[in-house]
Amino acid sequence: MSAFLDRCAAEPFRVFFPLGVLASAIGVLLWPVYFQGWATVWPLEAHARWMVIGFGGCFVTGFLGTAGPRLLGADPWCRFEILWHVAMAVAMMACLAFHPIPAADLMAGLWLSGVLLSLLFRVLTGDGDVPPPGLPVAVLGLGGAALAGFALSMDPILGFTAPVRLFWRLLYFQGLLWLPVIGVAPYLLPRFFGRKSPHAFEDGDGIPPGWRRAFFTSLAAGLAVIGSFWIEVRFGGRAGMIVRTAVVVPYLACSVPGLVGWGKVNGLGLALRWFLPCAAGGWLLAAWFGPLRTGMLHLMFIGGAGLLMLAVASRVTLGHADRHDRLASPLRWFHVVWVLVLLTAATRLTPEFVPKVRVTHFLYAAILWVAILAFWGWKLRRELRLPEARETEIRRRCPRRKPG
Repeated sequence: MSAFLDRCAAEPFRVFFPLGVLASAIGVLLWPVYFQGWATVWPLEAHARWMVIGFGGCFVTGFLGTAGPRLLGADPWCRFEILWHVAMAVAMMACLAFHPIPAADLMAGLWLSGVLLSLLFRVLTGDGDVPPPGLPVAVLGLGGAALAGFALSMDPILGFTAPVRLFWRLLYFQGLLWLPVIGVAPYLLPRFFGRKSPHAFEDGDGIPPGWRRAFFTSLAAGLAVIGSFWIEVRFGGRAGMIVRTAVVVPYLACSVPGLVGWGKVNGLGLALRWFLPCAAGGWLLAAWFGPLRTGMLHLMFIGGAGLLMLAVASRVTLGHADRHDRLASPLRWFHVVWVLVLLTAATRLTPEFVPKVRVTHFLYAAILWVAILAFWGWKLRRELRLPEARETEIRRRCPRRKPG
C-alpha cells in the first residue's frame, strides 16, 4: 500500500484520470435516470458540475499534479497530499450525488485551493528551475475556479445579483478548463506534431532569453479570457463569447506549431486539430443563437475541452509508462475516439433545433459518451500491454522530468 501511495503521489494522474472518467460517466447518465423517472430533480446543475468540475477538474489536477513538480524541479506530492486531494474530490462528488449543490461547490473550492497550495509550495521549495512561461496562467485557472466555488457556495446566503452570479459561473465552468489550456498547450501540444515547443527553454542560471515575452503573451491571453467573462456579464453573451473566440483561437493557433495545418499526423495529432474549431464553433453558435446558448456550448465542452483532455491524457499515460514507441505509432484507434466525440457533440446539439427529439437525443448523447470512455480506456490499456518496439524506433518528446 505504501508503494502504491508513493506512486500515486509522484504521478497523481494514475488516480485522478480514472476518477475523472467515473465522474464524467455519472454526469451524463443523470439524463437517462431522470427521463426514465428514477429521479425527480432536474439534473442540469449537477450534470454541469459532474462534467466540468468532476471530469475537467480531475484531468487538470492529474496533469498539473504530475507535471508541475517536475517542471519546477521540486519533489512530488507526499502521501498526505494525494490522500487529501483525492478525499476532497470524492467529497465534492458525494455532495453532488445527494444534490446539495452549494456544499459541492464548497468542497470543490477546498479541493482546488488545496491543489493550488501544493503547486505554490513547490515554487518555494523547488530547485529554482524556470517553469514553462504559461504555467502561471494554468495556476490562475485553478485559483479562479477555487474562488468561484467558494463564492457560489455562499450564493444562497448572500443572494448574488444575476450578473455577479454569471461571472462566478463563467470563471467556474469555463475558466477552469481554458486558462490551463492557454497556459500548458504551447508547451505540451507541439510534441503531438513532432514540433519544438516555443515554451520549452533550457535550464540554467537566470531567466532564459525569450521567456519573459512568452510569459507576458500567455498572461495577456489568460487575462483577456477573464476579461471576456466580464464583457459577457456587462454587455451580453454575444460580445463576451466573440471576444473569447478572438483571444483563444489566434493565441493557440500561433503558439502551438502544427495545430493548424494539413501535415500527416497520427490519431492523437488529428484529434487535436479538431478541438480548436469545435471550441470556436461552440462559442460562436452560442453567440448567434442566444436562446439556445446552453446547447450550443456543448460543442465547445465536448468537441473542444473534452476531446483535448482525452488526447492529452492518452499521451501522459503512455509517456509515463515509457511507451514512447506507441506514441510514435499511428494510433489509428484514436480516429474512432475523435469521430465519436464529434458525433456526440452533434447529437447533443440536434435537440436545440428539433425539440421533438429532445429526450431521445439526450439519451443517445449520454450513451455515446459512456461508450467513448469505455472504448478509450480499453484501447489505452491494450496499448500498455503491446510488445515494445525496438529502441531505435522510439522517439522521445515527453516533457522534461526532474532527474532521479
